Amino acid sequence: MTRLLTLLLFFLIVFSTFGQQLSYEEVKQLEMVVPDRQNSQWAKNQPYVVMLSIDGFRHDYAEMYQAKNILSVAKNGVSTQSLIASFPTKTFPNHYTLVTGLYPGNHGLVSNEFYSREKDYWYKIRDKSAVQDGSWYGGVPLWTLAEQQGMLSANFFWVGSEAPIGGSLSTYSYQYNSGVSNQHRVQRILDWLQMPPEIRPHMILGYFSLVDDAGHRYGPEHAKTKEAVLRIDELVGQLIRGLEKLNLPVHIVLVSDHGMSTITNGMVLPEMIDLEDAKVSYSFPPMIYQSDSAKLERLYDQLLQIEGLYVYRQEQVPNYLHFSNRDRIGDLVLMTDAPTIIMEKPQVVTGGTHGFDPYADRDMGAIFYGQGPLFKSGVEISPVENIHIYPLIAEILGLKITEPIDGKLEMMDYLLSKAEN
Repeated sequence: MTRLLTLLLFFLIVFSTFGQQLSYEEVKQLEMVVPDRQNSQWAKNQPYVVMLSIDGFRHDYAEMYQAKNILSVAKNGVSTQSLIASFPTKTFPNHYTLVTGLYPGNHGLVSNEFYSREKDYWYKIRDKSAVQDGSWYGGVPLWTLAEQQGMLSANFFWVGSEAPIGGSLSTYSYQYNSGVSNQHRVQRILDWLQMPPEIRPHMILGYFSLVDDAGHRYGPEHAKTKEAVLRIDELVGQLIRGLEKLNLPVHIVLVSDHGMSTITNGMVLPEMIDLEDAKVSYSFPPMIYQSDSAKLERLYDQLLQIEGLYVYRQEQVPNYLHFSNRDRIGDLVLMTDAPTIIMEKPQVVTGGTHGFDPYADRDMGAIFYGQGPLFKSGVEISPVENIHIYPLIAEILGLKITEPIDGKLEMMDYLLSKAEN
């Protein structure tokens, strides 16, 4: 009995500690710093960019919930009516698109979960061995581009930042840890910008998940989602006020990876079809991998008969989605329209999700707001694809793009003040 009580007490302590948020001193101790790096003389004379991702922040949330600080960035700077997410409209593919200027099929992160035929291995967002393996990631992320050109960078939880892409990490970075509060993330960004010029990062990226978390659980129009939007708005306000005290040429860029749609219906894939020995990614929208051509043909024919389900062979995915990668995309790609999703097993379908066609579902629209010395004031442009963010940020920082990308500066350079730039 005594041993049982001891074990129960042990697990109680472990779980209560795990649930606690870290102090700011503990957060600083977790920071990974690459030693002996300094800004080049050229880099020290360049401006700064702080780009924050607010996961799942739909294109209309700021107006809908009157997020005053976020709206002030648009009022005092620039914005797009909507930022068109890349397909699939999932977190990992789109975050990595934002910092590489490449469609998911071209940079390699084709979903939150996918299989590589070449590696004979799955990439899954909770598999640290995969997430931290640089061989999964194509392109040249903004932080790698900066470091290669003598400009220091800092990273707070951006997708890909835990892996040594191009052989190295950001000068300052963190492995993902949910115990780091949003408040401490903002404080660390401000502290980075108060470092001596030689070691001060010019390219800073930060990530916040609370709006996406609320959207999934409650749906985009729920009071809890509004609460999450206003909480992130407060953090943006704190950042703006902190930056105003620094007297540095800092550009604030607010983006999101995708929007959010309400869901009410679910199709359970294994109940509709015998998948036999096929490999299936259920990261919405699902992908089926089947190397046996006869079995694949049978699956395809059966799936075509299911009402409300769109099924595409890998080579038949509509061209406008730019979804092509023979190694990593499934032999079959399955899609639906909101409010219906495809599931692995029966469950109650409520709240919200994303992953839908960004051109067919307006609710997949994300955000882009920017404010700073090189941005115009009070300018809004029509919806643009998120592949164009990369060349825009590179232009502000004075970085030379070294490898081909899908994004084009001319799609967004109207937002820049030519007289200043």
